Parts: sequence; C-alpha cells; structure tokens
Amino acid sequence: MEVPEFNLIVVHEPGIENYQRVRNAVKQVLGPRIVYVYSYQSVILYRCLDEPRVCAEAVRNCGRGTGVPIIKVIPVDRVCRAEIKAVREAVREIARRIPEGSTFRVTLHGHVDREESGYLVELSSDEAVREIAEEVSRPVNLTKPDWVVYVRVVRVGFTKVAAISLLKPEELRRIQ
Repeated sequence: MEVPEFNLIVVHEPGIENYQRVRNAVKQVLGPRIVYVYSYQSVILYRCLDEPRVCAEAVRNCGRGTGVPIIKVIPVDRVCRAEIKAVREAVREIARRIPEGSTFRVTLHGHVDREESGYLVELSSDEAVREIAEEVSRPVNLTKPDWVVYVRVVRVGFTKVAAISLLKPEELRRIQ
C-alpha cells in the first residue's frame, strides 16, 4: 500500500461553502508554498513545501477572528499505515524529540488496526493508546502535559493512514 504524502491537516466547519472559504483562505495565506492533496468530511490534507509548523501557524493566524471557519490546523511529522505496528514505530522515532523531564499524553482521533491471522482488526481506543504510550519513555500527564503525541486516522481514497504529530497542547486547541 502506498502511503500518501501530506504534512498539514486543516479541519473546518462542515459544508461546501465552508470548504470553499477555507481552501481560498489557505491558498491566499500560503500561495505556492502549499499543494492540495485530498479532502473529505471537513478535513483537508495538504503538503507544505515549507516547514509544516510555520505553515500551520500562518493558517491558524488567518483563521483567528476573521470568520474563516477553520477549527484546527495540525502539522504532521509522519504518515504511515493505520496499523498499530507501523504507528508504534513512527511514534518511537518522533518521541525522541521530547526533552528529558517533560511529560506527555497520547491523543488518538480514529481507530488503528492490528493484523491478526491475515485480517485487519480494529483496536479499541484504550488498547491503541496504551500500546502507543509504551513507545515513549517519559512520564504521562493526562491533564497538563508538556507534549501531545497526536495520532489522527484519516482516509485518502480507499487508503486508511495515520498522521502522527508531536505537538504542544496549545497547537491542538480550537481556533477562536
């Protein structure tokens, strides 16, 4: 299975008019620095040609107080199959960036799978979060973490993938 290349997720209010407003706003803010990849159900996937965190902050700023119906903008560090083994491997790699002495939590949006006897079986959220957290050798803090390991499962056509990000908690807040 080929994993699509994207490194920015924009979540917006539902509706075709909102989709069009958000696409136009993102294009105005980032212009040639961004390439549209795919969209579905209030989610737009992009590939930033610049650093995704810089692009995400620029889009967040365009959404604040302007009436543009953007809910969240999430820079993506890794995209992999939405299978627990691949997700754990990706998290192990990005978790190295969490400084010593910092705390973290895992936030999972969607469901990851496990291969069992040649079939894909959807894991419960609790089981998936527990397995993902095993890959991070830092203390867990569910209420006020220093870092969030964010895993969002998205569909690109018929392909189910996991977008994985290491974020500060404020990067996940809803844009006002």
